[in-house]
Amino acid sequence: MKNSASLNFYTKMARKPLTQQSVKILNTNDHSHLDIEFIKKLADSNKTLIDLGAGTGLIANFITKEFKHITAVEYFEEFSKFIINDSKLSLIHANLLEFEPTEKFDIAIMFGVAHYFNETESFLLYKKVYELLETKGIFILKQQFGVEKTKTVTYSEELQSDYFAQYRELHSEIARLEEIGFTDIEYTDIYPKEANRFDDTHFYALVAHKK
Repeated sequence: MKNSASLNFYTKMARKPLTQQSVKILNTNDHSHLDIEFIKKLADSNKTLIDLGAGTGLIANFITKEFKHITAVEYFEEFSKFIINDSKLSLIHANLLEFEPTEKFDIAIMFGVAHYFNETESFLLYKKVYELLETKGIFILKQQFGVEKTKTVTYSEELQSDYFAQYRELHSEIARLEEIGFTDIEYTDIYPKEANRFDDTHFYALVAHKK
């Protein structure tokens, strides 16, 4: 499986009339207020944050006061037009797999993004996150994980469309992060029960630390 399937899906979406919620695909999927609350618990006005796969700014737009500076990285300009113009927020247009940061950050977040990359690609992406973090930096990763095993979807019956998502089993994903060098990894059942619509996947937020 390749990230090209995900890119094709979102390229088609970007060509349609958009709202800020469009990237959530389904109206029932927007729990960004809970994402924001979770990030704020780890916020520090003296620290910098990078939002990888910032989309339409559903998170970045609402946490600028919580950090010294935020860098939002988003591939699609059609989505990023919803990201606010703020002196404490910088926008970079880049494919995450090709993005080469020139500075270090205290906190990196990736919310609802990593499952669109396959196992090989996501491992490379996590390594990149590790390198862009300052010593003792924090990586916050939120996505759906497989409950008992990894689940890979290549077609969505709900959307009636070719699609790609890989919901890797939670503990195996934690092990992969540890292999890269992340430590003290904790996971939180971030959403209410009704947000987890499928028996074989579950949303969690992981907090991983760089030595």
